[in-house]
Amino acid sequence: MKITIKLFAALREALGESEFELNLDGVTADATAVDVATVKAALSQRGVEWSEALNQPNLVHALNHKVVFIDAQVSEGDELAFFPPMTGG
Repeated sequence: MKITIKLFAALREALGESEFELNLDGVTADATAVDVATVKAALSQRGVEWSEALNQPNLVHALNHKVVFIDAQVSEGDELAFFPPMTGG
């Protein structure tokens, strides 16, 4: 299963990527049970920078342009975007 990952703002700067395809084949035994948390865990395996950036509190996850919780199911061809915590004012 392939999905598109998008990183925005400080995440893009810290990780040096803005958009890429991620192949999730073999990430879990059941390819139909991939959620945002599983994707974050897979990306966190890329190194300390990735782990710290994607596991900070209040990280925003958007699946196909809709903000979701980490238990949202991910499907073939989906777009998963990560935004750093936002502040208001």
